[in-house]
Amino acid sequence: MGKNRPMRPERALAWLARLARVLSWPFARFDIDGGDAMNDRVDTGIIVVDHRSLFDVVAGLIIFHKYRRYPRLLIEKKYVDSKWTRPFARAIGAIPVDRAAGRGEAFRAAVEALHGGITILLLPEGRIQYDPDRPLETGKAATGVSRLAEASGMPVIAAGMIGTEQVWPGSRYLPYLNPFRRRPFVTCRISDRPVVFTGADHHERTEEAMADVRRMMAECAAVAERRTQRALAA
Repeated sequence: MGKNRPMRPERALAWLARLARVLSWPFARFDIDGGDAMNDRVDTGIIVVDHRSLFDVVAGLIIFHKYRRYPRLLIEKKYVDSKWTRPFARAIGAIPVDRAAGRGEAFRAAVEALHGGITILLLPEGRIQYDPDRPLETGKAATGVSRLAEASGMPVIAAGMIGTEQVWPGSRYLPYLNPFRRRPFVTCRISDRPVVFTGADHHERTEEAMADVRRMMAECAAVAERRTQRALAA
């Protein structure tokens, strides 16, 4: 008998997205819109989104499954090498980032993936950035999104996502798993046009990408506010 072939990352991601949607159903609702025109026009690209919760990666799987997109993530090398997380990381085709060795190897792998028709998902802030007093602000972002766009020639598409912090706040080791708690909404809006870069400076270009992310976050907040007003009026 021949050896079993490993599941392709796209199939693994599709399977995980379906499983995540089922498992998260008692704890979260999703409101996803936008991006259809971009999805039809763009074969591959770089998706950038804000990072406000440990639930963001799971939410991203569920959200982009709607568009039949299964983007690869850049993940710290320690998680790719760990015996506990290695099978998962490799199954989804995660690109390991070795911060001690610099960005070269992961950067080249991401460029190759883009040229191979694979979408890349980036959370440029790198760590959770959520301030309840300034919920629509983003933190300091790494310039990798600009450098990757320049090296690959691929478009950058901004997405905004809010509500994940109500499912799994950064201050908690585990998400809220009480099925009797009112399910919070995770609201996501995806831009229908690519980020327009106006210069060559990577810091300025990164800020242009993050400004587009904040624009989509503001759309999410407006949707959430209208939803709350309808609920109060009902």
